[in-house]
Amino acid sequence: METVIRFSHINYSYRNRVGAWVLHDIDLCIEKGEYVLLCGGSGSGKSTMGCLINGLAPHFFGGMLQGSVSVLGKNTRDATVADLLSTVGLVFQNPDAQLFNSTVESEIAFGLESMGRSAREIEAQIQSTAEALGIAHLLDRSPNDLSGGEKRLAAIASVLSPRPPILVLDEPFAHLDWDSAERIRTILRELHRKGTTLLVIEQHIKRLLEDVTRCLVLEQGGLVFDGTPEGAWPILIRRHLLPLYPMKKMGGPGEAKPLLRLKEVIHHGMDGETVLDRVSFDVNEGEILAVVGRNGAGKTTLIKHFNGLLKPSSGELRFMGERIRHMPSPRMAGLIGLSFQNPNDQFFKTSVRDELMAGGMEATSDGVGWFGEVCSRFHLNSLLDESPYRLSEGQKRRVALASIVVMNPRILVLDEPTVGQDGRFLEALAALIISLKERGFTIVVVTHDLDFAAVIADRWVVLHRGQVVGVGCPSELERDDMLIQMGALARTGFAAGERMSYGQS
Repeated sequence: METVIRFSHINYSYRNRVGAWVLHDIDLCIEKGEYVLLCGGSGSGKSTMGCLINGLAPHFFGGMLQGSVSVLGKNTRDATVADLLSTVGLVFQNPDAQLFNSTVESEIAFGLESMGRSAREIEAQIQSTAEALGIAHLLDRSPNDLSGGEKRLAAIASVLSPRPPILVLDEPFAHLDWDSAERIRTILRELHRKGTTLLVIEQHIKRLLEDVTRCLVLEQGGLVFDGTPEGAWPILIRRHLLPLYPMKKMGGPGEAKPLLRLKEVIHHGMDGETVLDRVSFDVNEGEILAVVGRNGAGKTTLIKHFNGLLKPSSGELRFMGERIRHMPSPRMAGLIGLSFQNPNDQFFKTSVRDELMAGGMEATSDGVGWFGEVCSRFHLNSLLDESPYRLSEGQKRRVALASIVVMNPRILVLDEPTVGQDGRFLEALAALIISLKERGFTIVVVTHDLDFAAVIADRWVVLHRGQVVGVGCPSELERDDMLIQMGALARTGFAAGERMSYGQS
């Protein structure tokens, strides 16, 4: 076999953190045509390994690199990122850091144009890539106007179109609905069949383990497993990288007391497109409500109406009987706390501690009280003096969530809280959300992770093409053949009350 990627005794630390090794003593080879899964806890160094392969580390990020990384026999110290462009395609963990053109079509064309491809070849490749990913209808749209999942697909398309021999994909399934995720799996299997070398960095790994030929597990910057997917199961379970959720507790329905009411809400986008179409439902006091649906269904647009960030084109929202349109934004921010889909859009302080205290909560010197409890539950005590901007994407999301929880809002709204999180935190997050309900919180969770939604939620609201097509108990909705056939939902065993059983699927 031909070695295409070689890590030789790698130690790496970022700029201004010399000696604090993000990776230490990494020594491995990846052969041509391998399909490798790289997984591990949040902040374990997975994305850094990807950036070392295409030269972003150390050329762009700086820092200290000991040892060597070679790609197709070329030492990345001696090759610029541009030199490796045609060889290594890297899909970033955060698509907003990758998309910069005015349209999706321009994004897909950029790499091809940089490599000097003909206009005819570029046009053909744009169409075939867009159709394969199901985003042909987005080609004329600005990436800034897309949903998180649509941005992810656009970023993947821009990297796939030049057809590099080595592909590194960092969290390619994040923000994707079940249909788009399956489409990406199919494309990656076909690329592997054709000989492309694939390294996929991913947290949601159960189904991906069926596809890959090799699994690498990182913990705290060190390689703790390198072997077959079958051989990886015990360590993945033992380290809780595969979440093991408890069986859902089934309680009585109780009396529904609407806290937030939406009536015939319509919202038109900047281009006049109807994003929300006559949306009506209640958020009841003390419940956990999951808003689920496909990419681009309007979920994020919907919840931005809850606290007045967006105004409906028509219809109304009432919080405790009062019209939200007439309530001042500062007051609403304290009553309905919204954790954004992209945590970078939420930060404005220079330390995690200050970010958590920005809502008016004071940190006690001994770390007790609600502030201390939130820090412990979100595993943030060791990060309090760090800049939120310098954390891993998974750590950023935990800080963003905690900064809202610590404010004790009447309604807590979480947009895609499971993205970028390892299995151990998914277990902890599920337990936290349920415990917050027991403390009296009302919680709304927007998610594509139907397994997670089935574990935590009392009710689901199913949004499809801007309309509410289902409201009710998860176990009933996930058996609704009409919702399945229209693609508004996918089946999940969790909604039937099953406990995840690894190694038996």
